[in-house]
Formats: sequence, C-alpha cells, structure tokens
Amino acid sequence: MTTPPTKNDGVIADPDAVCDNSGENTLRIVQQVRQAFREGKHERGCTLAHNAIESGIRHPVLYYLRALGKGQREEYQEALADFENARALAPHDPILIEAFGHCLTMLGRFRESVESFDGAIALRPDFVRAHYRKGVALGLLNELDEMRAAHRRVLEFEPSNTDALASLAFIAARKGEIGDARTLGEKAKKVSPRHGIAGIALAITDIHEGRYSAAEKHLAGILSEHSGNQDGRLNMALGFAADAFDRFGRYREAFALYAEINARRRRIHEGRFASCRAIEEVKMLTESARHSGMQEVRPSQKSSGSGGHTFLLGFVRSGTTLLETILAGNPQVVASDEHDFLADAANEYLHGKGDLQQLASLDNEALERWRSHYWRAVRATGFAVEGKVFVDKVPLNSIRLPLIARLFPDARVLLAIRDPRDVVLSAFRHRFNMYPASFEFLQLDDCARFYVAVMQLVAATRQKAAYLPVHEIRYEDLIGEFDCTIESACTFIGIDWNVSMRQFQSASSIIDRRSQSAAQVQRGLYRGAVGQWRNYAEQLKPALPTLAPWVERFGYPQGQPGL
Repeated sequence: MTTPPTKNDGVIADPDAVCDNSGENTLRIVQQVRQAFREGKHERGCTLAHNAIESGIRHPVLYYLRALGKGQREEYQEALADFENARALAPHDPILIEAFGHCLTMLGRFRESVESFDGAIALRPDFVRAHYRKGVALGLLNELDEMRAAHRRVLEFEPSNTDALASLAFIAARKGEIGDARTLGEKAKKVSPRHGIAGIALAITDIHEGRYSAAEKHLAGILSEHSGNQDGRLNMALGFAADAFDRFGRYREAFALYAEINARRRRIHEGRFASCRAIEEVKMLTESARHSGMQEVRPSQKSSGSGGHTFLLGFVRSGTTLLETILAGNPQVVASDEHDFLADAANEYLHGKGDLQQLASLDNEALERWRSHYWRAVRATGFAVEGKVFVDKVPLNSIRLPLIARLFPDARVLLAIRDPRDVVLSAFRHRFNMYPASFEFLQLDDCARFYVAVMQLVAATRQKAAYLPVHEIRYEDLIGEFDCTIESACTFIGIDWNVSMRQFQSASSIIDRRSQSAAQVQRGLYRGAVGQWRNYAEQLKPALPTLAPWVERFGYPQGQPGL
C-alpha cells in the first residue's frame, strides 16, 4: 500500500522522537521492526509489530507498519484502525496522515482522503507523495481540473516525476487535448520507457488521431509488461482507452480491452469473492421469498415525520442516478444519493436461509424499532426529511425488497427499467469499486445471470407483497418522453410537477454526488445510450439467451435476425 519513508519527515521516521519514556525494550523492538522493513522482510516486520502490539506495547511506528502489512493484503478496513491508533499517539505526523489518506482512498472514501492529504500538506508543504496521491483521489472523484493542479504542484518540486507527468498526459488525453497529451506522455516515457499510464495516454492520443494499429501496439505492450500489476490506476486508465475505442466506433477493440481489464481485476479479487458469490445469496433469498408467508399480511406502520417515503431501485446502470437527480430538482424532495440506511437490518435478516421467516415473525413493536433505527440514521446523516418526500436511492437495494416490504409497507417503490442487454453491457464495461455484487459483473455470462437472479427476486417479492405500490420507469421513456414520464413519477410519489426538474443537471449541487454515474448525468439526456448493445451484438451473443426472457417480459424488441 505504501513504503516506510527514508528521510526524517516526522516521528514515524524518528521513533526516538515519540516520547522520552518509551523504554529501551520498546525502542529496541521498534528498531527491529523498522530494520525488517528496510531489508524488504515485510512479513517478518509485520509479525514483529503484531506480536509487540498484542503484548501491550503502544507505539505509532508499530501500528503504522502493521497497517502497511494489512494494506498489502488488501485488508484496508483493518489497516485503517491501525492508522487511527498510530495517529492518536502521533497526531501531527505528516507521514501518518498521508498514509491514513491513502487507506481511505483504497476504501473508496475519496473526499475524506483528500482532506487527509491536505492535512499532511499543511504540515509539510513539499510532501510530494501527498500532493500526488491527493491528485489521484481527486481524479477518482472525477475532478480533473483539481487533479491536474495537484500533479502540477508535484512537478514544482520534482520536474521529472514520471508519475505526475504520466498523470498529466492522461488527463490531457481524457480531455481531448491531444497535443499536450502526446508531449507529456513522450516526456514521461523518455524518463521511464515502461511507464504504463504514460503509454495508455499515448494510446488514447493514437485513437483520437485514427492510428488504431499504433494504439493497439501500445496497449499490447502495456498488458504484457504489467500482466501481474495490481495497481487499480492502471486498470482505470486502460478503461478510458477502451472508452476511446468505443467513442470512435472501434467496438471490437473496445470490447477486447474491457474483457482484458475485467479478467485482470478478477484475478486480483477472486480470492476475496469467488468462494462466496452474491448470486447464490440472491437465489437463496428468492426461494425464501417464494415460500415465506412474510408478505401475506400487511403490517401497520407509524408516521416517520416525512411527507412521503420512496425507494428508488433497479439494477445498476438502469438510470437510477439520472432519475434521482431529476427528482432532487424538485423542492419537495430530499434525495439520499446512495447512503445505505438498511445495512444493519439487512445484515440481521437477509443472509441466512431462515432469516426471512424470522423477519416474518416480527411483531409491530419490533418492526417499529427497526424503522426508528432507519430514520435515526437518515437524520444523523444530515437529511431534514420533515414535510418532504424522502427518496432513498441505492440501486441494488432491489435485493432487499423483501425487507423493504416488511418494514415499510406504506413506502412507494420506483423501479428503474432499461433494456436488459444495455444494462448488462454497461455493467460489464463499467469500473466499479469492488464488492460482492460488482464481482459478478467481471464476466459477461456471470453478469447476465446475476441480472436475471435480481429480477427474479424482485418479481417474487412483488408477487407476495402485492400491497406494496411499485411504479416502473423505463430509461428509454425518460429519454424520449421526458415530461410525461417524470409527471407520472411525481404523481406516484405524491409531489407536484415542477418545471425546474427539466434543468436537472443543476441538481448535482443539491445532492452529494456519490454515484459513479454522476459524470454521465452531467451530459444530460443521452440518446446514444439507448440500444447501445447493438454495437456489441456479436460479443454479447453468449449472454443473449440468458437475457431473452426478460427482454421479452419488459417488451423490448428481440433484435436483429440471427441474434
């Protein structure tokens, strides 16, 4: 995840500076741990640090180095706890603060990580690594101008820093600034000929210039050179190269690169997710929902104080972010933007074979305790829902529909629908943070089967919980018949149509844009996303039979003859 510093940047580099009464034994152990890391014996260093901490020794270097070991094993949540313990002992150490920020980045908490990097930079303005990693986090927030500023700052301290040069080349390539991208990319490659991101930036410039063979040659070399590389930034950059192929109609090359990226990511993460698959849990829930009597009796529900309660569900890439942003433009609406308020209840009732039956047996008092828990979490996050319609948008809360039906029978459900072929293609192409559900997107056939499993669970729950109001919103209708489609959604959730909803792009300032679809929402209504699967019809052939029943069920045309 990071490496111990070699210069005296703070107390982490100078363990004697922590306190005068650490004791000779403690300082001896700290020096042994540091020496192991200096010699590249990281596993031994981590073991020594762990044993010392378990024996009761508290020292920031020990927590810091044990955290590094956990980070190397991708145990970032556990590493974060160690970094927090180290910071409690050395709160003004810039190296600790920077390492803490990097761990937050790896956990997907990008805004917090930027704040941590800023804290490190305030203590040491010439901290190059903090400037660079701040830029990486800003890039993951899609704030390219701020990312560029951070990496230009790196060059002020280190003019030949290849990571910063490559990053700036990549930003220029993404922005279509082809001349700058080539100049910066070639400068980085001159210093470091095998730099992957610099090579990808040059490949994107080749694609823009129509030099497709040259681009493929660049990318083939990078894939070969970095075949075992676990740097997520490299896969992200390769993804943008694939997007560039797609933009210029080179669909065969684009799909091959998407598939390669996903195969690389799958190799990295299969140890964490392959043995406990999300699809199996969804299938188990579907069977439980079909055979449970939990939804046959409508439970009572007390008022929450909100003016209405709506769950916005759907499969990922079905248009939920677009729809939420439109609704958030209405002053009668408060939108959640993917804050998860059902996690505790889901952990209690949605992971074991008998859990739904246990949920069915809850009396009204127990149900009300869970509802109160939910609304406390909503208000603790800062949402003022009194008198407003609260829209809770987490797309794959679709998997939790049995729980929603039981806890919130008076809530309304907006279900986003999109052509299943477009949905699966888009999920397969997208670079999600890795979690159990997104692991299912890394192979096309897995993604198609997971889509079907989720839709079957939704259908089974709707059949049992017939009292639960559900209104389907089709992405294609949203694009083609905006006013009519949104007016119907407004009527369903109990708000008035407001003309300001047509200027939905401005609503991105109303809600905290956490979704990875946010950048696409900024483009407005994009008709090119409708029927996009046809560009990849040949590559999608293996998945089409799996999706065909749901294509037919939702009323989409089956496609071209022979497909």
